[in-house]
Amino acid sequence: MSKPTSFICEHTAEYVLVPALKRILQKGYEFVTPIFPWMTREGSNISKEIHIDEKFQILGLYPRRPKLANIKNSEILVNINKDIKVGAESALKHGIPMVAGCPLASNLFELGKEPNCMWIKLCESTNESYRVDMDAEQVKSICLQHEHVFDTDENLINYSIANCSFLSLPEALEAFKDIKMKSTKLEFFHPMSFMGGYKPVYFLMK
Repeated sequence: MSKPTSFICEHTAEYVLVPALKRILQKGYEFVTPIFPWMTREGSNISKEIHIDEKFQILGLYPRRPKLANIKNSEILVNINKDIKVGAESALKHGIPMVAGCPLASNLFELGKEPNCMWIKLCESTNESYRVDMDAEQVKSICLQHEHVFDTDENLINYSIANCSFLSLPEALEAFKDIKMKSTKLEFFHPMSFMGGYKPVYFLMK
């Protein structure tokens, strides 16, 4: 059996995951805006001035790719890298819980049909990998048997509400820097630190 690999990149997975997670979060929050923060854009002086009196609850999402051993194998593998877990542990200390998301699709056609998505709570005890048999009659039921996988939208929302702190935009930006540094093992922040590596999408909510 060949080494599992994916037919898409994380950025392509984002296009499916971000609107799906936003729809879920809107069931529990009036305001939900996903951002892919840059210090010179979302972190600019004008952005800080516009939102100077605002505080947000924030949930982070690390997109994951569905991996296949070969085109005849119906099993999807979802990997949780160590760097992502380190970033998630750092985020939780700032009051920003993190989840990993993966679209359960084995080709581009399935990806374009609003596939089921697996949402995984990221913490120290999160598994390194999760496997889903796409030929199973109840794919969603099968994936929910895994530890740390959210079994309902309500449970994901409740986890977010229970673990999100209220942060001002400057506080959030400093947290984003620290999360990136911890996940990439950097001792100090540099503007180029946001290039490369794993970078989550953050959902600002009220």
